[in-house]
Amino acid sequence: MKLEEWFDTLQTKAETIEQRWPAASEHEKLQLADQLFQLRQVSDRVVDLWLQFEEKLSAAIRQIKKMEGQDDEQEEAFGEPLAGQSYTSQDKPKTEGKQPKADQNASTSEWKDLQSALTDGATTAEEQSLAQAASQQKQGHLELHREYEHMFRKGEGFYHLRMYQDAKRCFAELVDQSPDWESGRLYYGYSLLFCGEKETALREFRLLSRSASSPAVTAISYNAIGCILAEERQWLEAAQAFKEAVSIKPDHRDAWFNLALCYLEDRYIHEAMETIEKVLDEGEQDWEAQMLWLRAARLLQMSDPAAELAPPGGLRLPNRNLDSATLQEMASLYESLGNYHRAQICYHFLTERYPQDGHAWHGLAWNTWLIAGTRRALTLMKKAIALAPDQLDFTFSYGWMLLFDGKIEEALAAFRFILLKQRDHRLAQSGMITAYEWMGDILAAKQLAKPFTEDQDPYVRSLGYYHLGRIALAEENWRLAEQYFRRVLPHSDHFREIPFYLQMCAGKLGEHVAESELLHP
Repeated sequence: MKLEEWFDTLQTKAETIEQRWPAASEHEKLQLADQLFQLRQVSDRVVDLWLQFEEKLSAAIRQIKKMEGQDDEQEEAFGEPLAGQSYTSQDKPKTEGKQPKADQNASTSEWKDLQSALTDGATTAEEQSLAQAASQQKQGHLELHREYEHMFRKGEGFYHLRMYQDAKRCFAELVDQSPDWESGRLYYGYSLLFCGEKETALREFRLLSRSASSPAVTAISYNAIGCILAEERQWLEAAQAFKEAVSIKPDHRDAWFNLALCYLEDRYIHEAMETIEKVLDEGEQDWEAQMLWLRAARLLQMSDPAAELAPPGGLRLPNRNLDSATLQEMASLYESLGNYHRAQICYHFLTERYPQDGHAWHGLAWNTWLIAGTRRALTLMKKAIALAPDQLDFTFSYGWMLLFDGKIEEALAAFRFILLKQRDHRLAQSGMITAYEWMGDILAAKQLAKPFTEDQDPYVRSLGYYHLGRIALAEENWRLAEQYFRRVLPHSDHFREIPFYLQMCAGKLGEHVAESELLHP
């Protein structure tokens, strides 16, 4: 039996026990518990054997290096572990931004640091830098390291298996016996961090940042300090730590990313965009960096609708190899920025992956309509409705397309169908108001719009004032229209025509509107 098949069998046994447990009798539960105990014994034995194999493999590699005439510096370099990566606090302090990616148990996510590259055994530029730094150690240090290498390997093995408590014990003993082994102390710091001992880990990283002889270890330590501070939402202090990391190691991509994220979280949007562009301009297809730039661009556009956004050259077209969550978020961000072609590409890939997902088809249809009009989009929208007939918003989108194609009666029929299903469906009511306005039935439009202004939802109230303002424009009541549109200003990011309408009203009234007056509070 292949090794993979054997582990699949063990996993199936564990899943079977889990499934049988709720309905099992007390006697059966005792039997199932005994089986779990046996599986635990197998797991512990596998770990022991793997650690023995790892030590033997390391010894064999070291001996072969000696036979090949490689010097001690090269030999020691082989033992260095690190890579730059991301410490997770699962999705955020994720407000609008990214977070750390490595802590399996934390509460936010996406500050880039070390963990996954370590646990995945990845080889990165930073890992190579650490190896190079290790080769510069003195001969006496190498001999001392060799004496305790078995302790390092054992701790590293536990770390790779995410057994952080065991790794912490091994590395605690190692740094006690060999305190100048920098990579061992770095592993110790991360083991503490993933065991929830944040303050102790922070002290270790601060010690390394001040005392490490390797620039790579120093930079990684500052990056780890920044991640911990950022998780506590101490943006200024975290940003300073990331700045220290990039000043020591200018090619530290993760620290540049994290610095940009700090700027974004602290609402220094221009600084965030400039910083993340340093990563994008390096030419690698870093989707996380692209997403961060898009988030910053959306925030900038919300705060300053007149801002000109020039995407950096490193902002690549989405591809079908991206995971679904990334494609979905990128589609939403592109849509909010008015980049409908890229949003359309994302939704196209999602429909390929999930051909029965009505939401993916709706996104594809809507962006196709914005780009190419009703004729090309209507069939796609019908597909979305067929897959999700209970999604009344899809039917609204269908009616809205018909309305803008001049098929007012058909659009009204779609909106009425929705209101038969849900009387207070605000989008359908909004569609009816627009249709009545276009038909010249001003009284009916007003009667539908006025209840919006009494709604508890601020956005719905603004939508009501927006409709009443447009109706006042149709009646050439410029002063009343101006008053309504000014009440929409707090939500002008959703109603981008408001500055234009206010300028129109001012022109008709012979007045001037200062640009500062058009900014919502």
